[in-house]
Amino acid sequence: MYQIISKETLAPAIHEYEILAPKVAKKAKAGQFVILRVDENGERIPLTIADYNREAGTITIVFAEAGYSTKKLAKLNAGDAVQDFVGPLGVPSHVERFGKVVMVAGGVGVLRFSPSPGI
Repeated sequence: MYQIISKETLAPAIHEYEILAPKVAKKAKAGQFVILRVDENGERIPLTIADYNREAGTITIVFAEAGYSTKKLAKLNAGDAVQDFVGPLGVPSHVERFGKVVMVAGGVGVLRFSPSPGI
């Protein structure tokens, strides 16, 4: 079982969870995802890794309540746990240093994790 450390509602039906998963956090890289199951009868849900903290051993996910499983996930609170949490999966994003860059993006999660909001 993987404990939910914190839960925050970012907008109606959009949630951010920080989940304790030290082995996943140790190897996570930008662009990867996890697959979780809420309980033993749940379906597997792929979710993008929004952030990770290797020292704390946590992974942050942001998701929208879209179907049965994500609505079930949204009912959990800090202190609760999910059954399975597998990852990191997928090919990490290739990141290079180019100096100053411009990023164009949208969505609730972008504002949440922007290093310089308002610029």
